[in-house]
Amino acid sequence: MKTLKCVLVLFTFVGLNLVGCSNESQSPVSPLEKSSMQKSFSREFTGDAIPTGVDFMGIFKYPDGKVMLKDHRGPTYFTATFFDGTPDLLTGPGYVEINGLSDYNTGVGQWHGKLTLTPDAAEGGEWNFTWHGKATLGPSGWTIPLKEAGHGKGGVLGGMQCRMELIISAPADLSTWTGQSHGFVISH
Repeated sequence: MKTLKCVLVLFTFVGLNLVGCSNESQSPVSPLEKSSMQKSFSREFTGDAIPTGVDFMGIFKYPDGKVMLKDHRGPTYFTATFFDGTPDLLTGPGYVEINGLSDYNTGVGQWHGKLTLTPDAAEGGEWNFTWHGKATLGPSGWTIPLKEAGHGKGGVLGGMQCRMELIISAPADLSTWTGQSHGFVISH
């Protein structure tokens, strides 16, 4: 009887080792779910921004050749193309606030403001950007390379950051603008 018990214990031990016991910890999620839950990544993109209207035009012209935009606000639309495909974490409507002072005599200016984007795929999240840059007046109008830093809030964007350079092109009278960007969405 003792021999039979020893054989049964031995078979049970060997069976558990072959079937269910492992030195590697088992995860309750599949490898596909694991890859989508990765917290650290950097995704490169290019994009375009265009205004879709103006809510407030705070443009002030001074006799000395300077033009100031103060709390110039309006809706915009941003489209992005990510180098690694989907999901698109930026494309969607936004709202921009523009402040700046440009001197037509010297052809330079300083600009700063805020941008809020609500991407279509953000599942309730939004980006809150601050930006600044130096404007230069050339033969075809103003060129304003902006440095933008954004923080994701809510939805799938919570905890993410975005860094981009947005190059604004505007006619000399600053009546409209378009922008082309390059940047990275980062999650830590």
